[in-house]
Amino acid sequence: MSVSYALIVADNVRPPKGSSIAPGVPGAAGYEPGHSERQATGSVAVGPEGRWSATLAVPMTGDQSLLVAIQREGPTPPGAPAVPDVTLVIPPGEAEAVLTLLRGIVAQARRDGVLSRPGLAGRARAPAQDRPG
Repeated sequence: MSVSYALIVADNVRPPKGSSIAPGVPGAAGYEPGHSERQATGSVAVGPEGRWSATLAVPMTGDQSLLVAIQREGPTPPGAPAVPDVTLVIPPGEAEAVLTLLRGIVAQARRDGVLSRPGLAGRARAPAQDRPG
């Protein structure tokens, strides 16, 4: 099945030539503005089939809070819960604090043996209280 859509944006009251949209269609609903935003997107591969991607959007009007959407694409690792996306709303000026929090919690988890250190994937680490010495 193929569906075709057309979007016409004009700053005048006459539609472009060839348009099947007539101005002032009786019974048509009026235009309701949505919102505009600035966006940055990026991703990082995690193996041959997996990828983390993120979109950071800031509205053009309003309080300028950051909307951060993070998605994981690809097969879910064995035993991991299927949570494909997470969304955060970060108040203006607090993005660096959230990054500091994430870096800090990962570093602490590695120090405490909750996570393995980079390069040691697959090798379990004994918790600090169980290690000799």
